[in-house]
Amino acid sequence: MNKNYIDIHADDYGLSENSDNDIITLCQNEKLDSISIIPNLDIFESSIKKFLEAKKGFYQKVKVSVHLNFMEGKALSSVAELPDLVDYDGYFTVTWGNLFLWNYNPLKRDKIKQQLKTEITAQINKCISAKIIDKNAIRIDSHQHPHMIPLFFEALTEAVKENNFNVEYIRNTCDPLSFYLFERGCFKHLSIANVIKCFILNFYSKKISHWLRVNNLKDSYLCGVFYSGLMDDRILPVLPTFEDEAAEENKICEILFHPGLMYKTELTKEFKKIGFNDFHLSSNRKVEFNTCNRL
Repeated sequence: MNKNYIDIHADDYGLSENSDNDIITLCQNEKLDSISIIPNLDIFESSIKKFLEAKKGFYQKVKVSVHLNFMEGKALSSVAELPDLVDYDGYFTVTWGNLFLWNYNPLKRDKIKQQLKTEITAQINKCISAKIIDKNAIRIDSHQHPHMIPLFFEALTEAVKENNFNVEYIRNTCDPLSFYLFERGCFKHLSIANVIKCFILNFYSKKISHWLRVNNLKDSYLCGVFYSGLMDDRILPVLPTFEDEAAEENKICEILFHPGLMYKTELTKEFKKIGFNDFHLSSNRKVEFNTCNRL
């Protein structure tokens, strides 16, 4: 694969000890070009320490992105600063549905955007302070892709500008369904929810492409939403299409995996959403680990 255009990536570093071990193993096996780290879970400090120690033995550079997390765990900002985003104990109550509706609610939009900016700034600054990301080339994405919603993306770009963050890359979650059309096997075990998710994210990606172009940042494709939750061998026939399209458009293509398996014993009070917990504990994460390890 042409590494000028392909970025094999693992999300959710900093989720749990075992999940982190799986991701570090892939880094040691030279299977990952980049990872995303969750800034707001209790395991953050030990995850950083483990990664920085393991990094000394990596044979290639592994880029690290801030994995902005508004879906799980405790906010870094105070409850008073985020009244609409957290409960009384500071745990996030945000859902995609909330953000989607707030985006079109003129009465709450500015108020929510300010709260998002506050926490976005705190999460990026925490990663900078921990020296886990390159402060001169900051990479940003988000847990469950809420940064694709215009309200969230505006909060993100305003936070970047107001804090003079030196951003190198912001993920544009665009997983074009047309890339899969001529590969029959790609439609086995298809999730309708993922198809709907692709349509929504791809629609929002147009605005983000424009912002990236205006700000001289590289745009991207992403292979990992259509098969989210089960990146198995179905991806192999479509990878050449992604690579060719990325090269032609001078874009990056992230091949997105969630290859870190969390054990049930690692679920703490931070993990309050049953659907998310099922995703973290799914044996499909081991399937994704094995797929990634074969690339």
